[in-house]
Amino acid sequence: MTTAAHHDPYILPMPTPDTPVVLPYRVLPMHAHINGRYVDWIWPLAALTENPSSNKASIRWRKCPAAFRDELRLIAWTMINGELRPTFLAKRAGSLRARVSLSDLTEAVRQWMYLAAWLQERGLTSLAQCTTAVWTAYDQHLLAAGSSRKRVLEILGTLTRLWAFDQLSARPVGIARPPWDELGADDYLPAASSATGGENASEPIAEETMGPLLVWALRMVDDLADDILAGYAETRRLAEVGRTIPSTPAGQDALKAYLDPLIAAQAPLPAVRLKGREGYGFARYYVGGLTGASRHQVALYVERHGLVAAAAQRPGPCTLPTPVTGRIAGRPWREALDFAETPGLVRLLVTACFIVIAYLTGMRPGEVLGLHHGCCPDPEPDASGRTGRTGRTGRHVIYGHEYKNATDEHGNHHSAGRERDVPWVAITPVINAIRVLERMAEPGELLFSHAVHGAMAGPSTGSLRSPALRTRIEDFVTWANAEAARHGLPGEVIPPDPHGAVGTRRFRRTLAWHIARRPGGLVALAIQYGHLRTALVSEAYAARSRDGIHELIDIETVRAVADTVADLNDNLEAGGGISGPAARRAIKAAARAPRFEGAVINATTARRLLANDDALIYDNPQALLLCHYKREHALCHRTPVRDTPRLDHCVPGCGNIVRTDEHATRLRDRANALDKQAVHVPQPISERLRDHAERLRGTADAHDRTRITLKDTTP
Repeated sequence: MTTAAHHDPYILPMPTPDTPVVLPYRVLPMHAHINGRYVDWIWPLAALTENPSSNKASIRWRKCPAAFRDELRLIAWTMINGELRPTFLAKRAGSLRARVSLSDLTEAVRQWMYLAAWLQERGLTSLAQCTTAVWTAYDQHLLAAGSSRKRVLEILGTLTRLWAFDQLSARPVGIARPPWDELGADDYLPAASSATGGENASEPIAEETMGPLLVWALRMVDDLADDILAGYAETRRLAEVGRTIPSTPAGQDALKAYLDPLIAAQAPLPAVRLKGREGYGFARYYVGGLTGASRHQVALYVERHGLVAAAAQRPGPCTLPTPVTGRIAGRPWREALDFAETPGLVRLLVTACFIVIAYLTGMRPGEVLGLHHGCCPDPEPDASGRTGRTGRTGRHVIYGHEYKNATDEHGNHHSAGRERDVPWVAITPVINAIRVLERMAEPGELLFSHAVHGAMAGPSTGSLRSPALRTRIEDFVTWANAEAARHGLPGEVIPPDPHGAVGTRRFRRTLAWHIARRPGGLVALAIQYGHLRTALVSEAYAARSRDGIHELIDIETVRAVADTVADLNDNLEAGGGISGPAARRAIKAAARAPRFEGAVINATTARRLLANDDALIYDNPQALLLCHYKREHALCHRTPVRDTPRLDHCVPGCGNIVRTDEHATRLRDRANALDKQAVHVPQPISERLRDHAERLRGTADAHDRTRITLKDTTP
């Protein structure tokens, strides 16, 4: 054992075969029981994180080339338990951290193993042979393999970390300093491109998919949850009774009274699907719980009458006595719930809660999965006993953690996350989803606890994981479509998304897209409890922070504005006309506005562009108009003056309105549709519909009379 650690706290003592993989001072409570020994082939690393939704990562040393295994073990163990010197970090201007997240750590070891395999192919047997020439050759190998500049830069960072931690190990190999660390990566990599990634690059979920998906998720939470939870509680009660009740003459008599008539009539028998196998088995616990017969009494009766084979031939329902109150399309959604189906329905209900919370808050998946029972308390009443209207009082908010960029006081990744400075706004559907989950969790427990909602029985830590939820969402879609068919609702079938599986990460992007482009559309129509944009982007909330979902909304807003301006300019160039109080300045704005095809719009760019009133032309497809937004002319909000329009509150006569020839055509189309609808409704309603249609035609006629073109604005 080296004595260097007595003089240098950054150099750890040499580990023994039985040394823990994660030393006690690095072990975090959530997964403290998951650890291993230095000599093991598999190193579990879950003890390094308190993020409830993170994967329980591990290092598998059998995947490492044998010649490099001992060297990489020691460097990896040093990285797991040690940290880089402050003097080393100070020279690199924040490009490295003393410690990294669990995912970055496992990725670093993975890249080290790839390097070892490449070295082995070239006849090298030690990391000490990584000279400057070898490093340069490997860098060129990465570029030749087609990796992007960003990806290669990330890999080079893991190799810099390999060299740095080798110097801190108790037995350094002597790896040469990577040349990119000394000279800078730009000498080794091609010029930076404008490519972007992450959630900004993911496609929003198509409206045709998101609309019915949200409808079914809300229906499950609001209309069916009571039935499902009551049925599941009864299922567990019956199963517990069937497993534990002692034998009594009354139970034997009740068993005979229940089953004898079914056997005599050759009727279907209560059955459940066999797990992992085809066919059905006799529902022993259901029958025992229902009749009060013990396991032993049921088993003897089943054997005596051959009910195992009979149930497989004549499987019947296991009807629960709980009432069904939920409705779909005005009719009860089930005649009765079944003992065997309630666990699956609870699984679908939890999935529906995730969809509602993830989509209608804009949280990242990990933030949703990190929510605890009690995260959304009811508002406190004011002195008069009524809920107030200012500050936090009177509004439901969600207190949660953010994990992606959470760091400790030293700038290192903080796996437990940090409580958000600004809590999330909670609208009614989200509150309902949280309350449903709280009925299944203990106070302080994770709402999506794996121990409660996981597929496998037995103790577990943390929450459900994103990969499992991706599968559950697809299962939810399958179930919802089957229910739509059962209830004769072809308009509520969830069609496949053209960009593939819905997943868990696309909800944020989709929410931002709909707020920016459909302010009075999908969200407001699917939810009859109030408009999400009002809650999420209100001054009291948004002004306190422009990060997270707000940045994404800003980016989507600028993208939408850029598309609107480009389309308007193309229309004008083709001879189209526009009308409205803001028509002339809209023509000038369209002519001067830059094009953004293929350009990256980040949060900083978005904020700069949104500050330029002259360039901002918003499309409002619901109101059939464009808004060339000027704060001083806006009628959609008077005080306080906002930076963006309230497109869900467009006011006729506003000085920002612009209409195109296409808007006039669509106004007349909408008027014709109202006339057709008026034929089939009572007279007072039909008169209102016809009056509305005439107003729409009048607006279209006014456009035709007052429209101007590019020629009309040419000096």
